[in-house]
Amino acid sequence: MLYPTELRDHVLTLTKPVSFVQLLASALSLLDLKLINGSPKQMMKRVKLISVFCLAATLSACGGATLMSEAEEAKIGAAQHPNIVREYGGAYIDPKINAYVETVMARIGRFSDRPDIDYRITVLDTPMVNAFALPGGYTYVTRGLLALADNEAELAGVIGHEIAHVTARHGARRQTAAVGTAVVAGVLGAVLNARTGLSGRATGDLLNVGGSAILADYSRDNEYEADNLGIKAMARAGYEPHAQGELLTSLAAFSKFQSGGQEASANWFSTHPNNEARIAKARQKADSAGKKMPTPGQIGTDRHLQMIDGMVYGDSARAGIMRGRRYEHAALALRFDVPRGFKLNNGQTRVTAKHDNDVQIIFDLDARIANEAPAAYLRGTWATGQRLSGFQDLKIDGRQAALGTLKTQNGIAVLLAIDGGEKQIMRFGVLAPRGRESDAEAAMASLRRAIDFLTPRQAGAIRPYRLRVVTVKEGESVASLGRRMRGPAADKEGLFRVLNGLGQNDTLAAGSRVKLVSD
Repeated sequence: MLYPTELRDHVLTLTKPVSFVQLLASALSLLDLKLINGSPKQMMKRVKLISVFCLAATLSACGGATLMSEAEEAKIGAAQHPNIVREYGGAYIDPKINAYVETVMARIGRFSDRPDIDYRITVLDTPMVNAFALPGGYTYVTRGLLALADNEAELAGVIGHEIAHVTARHGARRQTAAVGTAVVAGVLGAVLNARTGLSGRATGDLLNVGGSAILADYSRDNEYEADNLGIKAMARAGYEPHAQGELLTSLAAFSKFQSGGQEASANWFSTHPNNEARIAKARQKADSAGKKMPTPGQIGTDRHLQMIDGMVYGDSARAGIMRGRRYEHAALALRFDVPRGFKLNNGQTRVTAKHDNDVQIIFDLDARIANEAPAAYLRGTWATGQRLSGFQDLKIDGRQAALGTLKTQNGIAVLLAIDGGEKQIMRFGVLAPRGRESDAEAAMASLRRAIDFLTPRQAGAIRPYRLRVVTVKEGESVASLGRRMRGPAADKEGLFRVLNGLGQNDTLAAGSRVKLVSD
């Protein structure tokens, strides 16, 4: 998902002794850099300095460190909150949905094991199906997860699970040494790739920013404990406790659907392990919790469907939208088609496309020094220190651009830099392994012809897909409603079943309400 960039200059300096928590927060802030000033030699000095201090903190921790304090956890959560929001597409701006999710969070928080914590929840503007929490009570759900949930109780189960990680202090329990090692690895990766977009070994990844160790996977025991605590909290809050197991089942079905190649967004199971045993345990715990409830638990299907009706589904306009082989971005006034045989993927920081022959296309943005021409950027900033061949100073749909090819360790990279406005450069790269050089050149030639800059009217006409809640009419079926589905998935009926929690043999009753993806 791409957004117009701004110049940022963050330099980590370690001029006085720091605690491990301070170091962790500072090092994590580096992971989001898109631009680091200085020569490669200067950057390597910074890397070494960061590594020394991280390793020193790690060794210190191995000698008997205690858990970080709750105040320190809160500082880390507050420091990383803006980074999380930025990297996951920003906050989803919809007062109705935000108020709904905040109400559910407040209700679960009051009945959690730690009602004194100031829980905060953000709906992230991404089609990913995921939820997670940072230390200090910062909790997140994606609109992708809201679309998959069938009722309010399922949403409550997700929130209960995530804040249980906070109340049980699972983040603080993690091995400090393991976190330190993850930070070192992340910082190394971020610094080596941030300035040129090419690693020191020219592996070909155009921009590779490391992820945060804060979001590393929890252990199986941690997940079971969070399930148990979350189920207890939602039951105390008056929600049907079996809803958590139902959502886990839906998540498993969605994950299976994704693995079939029909969807490309990341999901809950990238950070939450799943298996049948876990779902069975959740149901057993819900049986026990339900017996203690004085009245049947609330499900809230109608309320949930009312809240998500009209919500954006899939890519948002500000992140750019995929339509088959076409990518469109209103704010950038840009449209391009990838060549036949390439499958598009709109990622967190870049757009990618891959062919079965292992040729890849990558599009992203980088900050631009004032008045720096694309030719100067390509030679002096993007591929600095690299030997370019076939260099051309040219125009793409009327905009100044520069093209060049360099050899990588495993093949070649054909690079195209285009004037993206006063503050940014648009970057297209085609990467190919040895023996596929001609395929890379042909793909770049096709891509160049397909790049189109839009008029304000054309850009304004770009619209995302929406989730619509409809009432099933007499005679309508899963197959007929599946044919009305829009969106990037090839298997429209399969997506319809997954979104509505329907198995292969389930049918629809007239008068029931279902979710559709619409234009």
